Amino acid sequence: MRPYRLTRCASLLVLLAVCAAGQQAQFALSYVLQSDPNAVVSLTQGGTISFGPTAVNTITQATLSLTNVGAEPGTITSVSITSGAFRLTALPSFPVILPAGGNLQVPVLYLPTGIRSDSGQLTISLQVGLITLSLQGSGSVPNLVYQLPGTDPPTTVPPGGTIKLPDKNVGQTGSVSVRILNTGAVSGTVNTVSVVGQGFQLGTALVLPKTLAPNASVTFTVNFTPSQPGTVNGTLAINSDVIDLTGVGLGSRLEFSYVTAGTTIALGAGNTSVVFSPVMVTESAQLNFAVKNTGTIPAIIANIGVGQLNSPFSLSGVPVLPASLAPGADFQFTISFKPTTLGFSNGTILIDTTTFILTGSGTQPPALPAYTIGGVTGEVTPRSQPRVSLTLAAPYPVAISGTLTLTASGNLPADPAVQFASGGRSVAFLIPANSTGAVFGTSGTQIGFQSGTVAGTIVLTPSFATQAGAIDLTPATPSVLQLTIAPAAPKLIGISLGGQTSTSLGGQTAASVSIAVTGYTTSRSLTNWTVKFTPAAGFNMPKTQFTINVQQVASPWFLGTASQTFGGQFIITVPFSFQGTVATGESLLSGIAAVSVTVDNELGTSNSVQATLQ
Repeated sequence: MRPYRLTRCASLLVLLAVCAAGQQAQFALSYVLQSDPNAVVSLTQGGTISFGPTAVNTITQATLSLTNVGAEPGTITSVSITSGAFRLTALPSFPVILPAGGNLQVPVLYLPTGIRSDSGQLTISLQVGLITLSLQGSGSVPNLVYQLPGTDPPTTVPPGGTIKLPDKNVGQTGSVSVRILNTGAVSGTVNTVSVVGQGFQLGTALVLPKTLAPNASVTFTVNFTPSQPGTVNGTLAINSDVIDLTGVGLGSRLEFSYVTAGTTIALGAGNTSVVFSPVMVTESAQLNFAVKNTGTIPAIIANIGVGQLNSPFSLSGVPVLPASLAPGADFQFTISFKPTTLGFSNGTILIDTTTFILTGSGTQPPALPAYTIGGVTGEVTPRSQPRVSLTLAAPYPVAISGTLTLTASGNLPADPAVQFASGGRSVAFLIPANSTGAVFGTSGTQIGFQSGTVAGTIVLTPSFATQAGAIDLTPATPSVLQLTIAPAAPKLIGISLGGQTSTSLGGQTAASVSIAVTGYTTSRSLTNWTVKFTPAAGFNMPKTQFTINVQQVASPWFLGTASQTFGGQFIITVPFSFQGTVATGESLLSGIAAVSVTVDNELGTSNSVQATLQ
């Protein structure tokens, strides 16, 4: 700083000196900027106070210093500024008399309101004369530029632009570095840095806010860890600037859906059920099931199937497995539901490790067609084995299992011998799907039964059910086959002779024989036994026919419980004794050629059975 001296009183302001009452004062001028208080800049008349670039709508201060370096006091009457961008503050009351060595500091403020250059003039009025200084400044803003330093040269990404992160397998992490560079003339502040989007995270912890001087920068990383295959989008926000983020997760991703009633139903975490509309038992319904790979690499599918054995659900059209499904490709197969029971049926379909629930409901099947029980009708012969069959009037769409039940009734105790040839009074049968004839196991399409030996009624009643699911198909009033065993005269089956003896005493000969006949009486009653002997040639019998009343022994037998096991069957044994004279070497029994027997009851006489003795 160089002082200026006035050797005579004059208005030579360039000397920065004044004359007052013959005295001299000398002023030295300088300024410092608030941003750099150690840099003192000297001024001369007409000099310039330069504020440099200043952030718009902020204030920069320069402190103007006036020092009296003369030997005498000097008077300052005012300090003023022209230009609205520059202002004075903290001015003292004028006039100010500065003694020798005295100093006056005047703060000058610069407040730019736009991006432009501003100028003004500062005037210092002395007691005699003026000192003028120029004021210069420029309004500026910081310029934050976003770069990817990993490229050569670094790629600049404008606000609204996109940063592409490396493609990564699902669960793996990739990253990209982002640099914020201040290319403006004034300092800028980074207040916020945030990342939004699934799989995107800040990889660097930033301490904010952070001020960046011109040409200064800060670098951080953005990480990308995809949780699912496909393109993933997010955003990076820096202050009010937004930059798009994008990345691709590498992996396969299967999407599942099915079509019902023309509507496509997507399956996923919130819906894992494949639901069929109600289906009549004996009918079936189908749904198309689709598998699509919406991922970015091929998907390998090794297994597809229904999870239960003997399920009403089945699959068709499944591709050859294992199947490779390219990205964007799909395939379809059919799920069929054929209910066998009424109400809800559940199952599962497994596609590798993914399980879906199958649900359907069966409604009442169609009514059973009319049927007939054939082979025999009306009255049947006692102690016979007629055969019967069962036939539907029309085929039924599913297999039918059934039971044919035989009952015997009447006024007399039922004969336990009345039963099917296979044993018991019920027999199972099967009518195959889409056919009409019942099959009675190994007996084929007809089954025999024993009619018994007791008068009464035999009724054959069938019951029906679907073989799968056992849904009852039996009509409310089923058709039956009713047969009768009529009360009748006894029937003899056989005759046998036993206990034959012969003795001689005093010219007389005695002989005996037991005659036994077997037969049955459907009325469970007997009245008389009639036996007729036929003499051999050359022999004479005074009486050849005998009638015996057996009712007194037959009635208690048939009324007793022991006889019920035998139904109407009986065995009658009657001993006969003979006396007479015969030639030497012969016996009385040799004089009988044959014997025949009949029995009768209140309904008539039986057939005759005969046995020969010779």
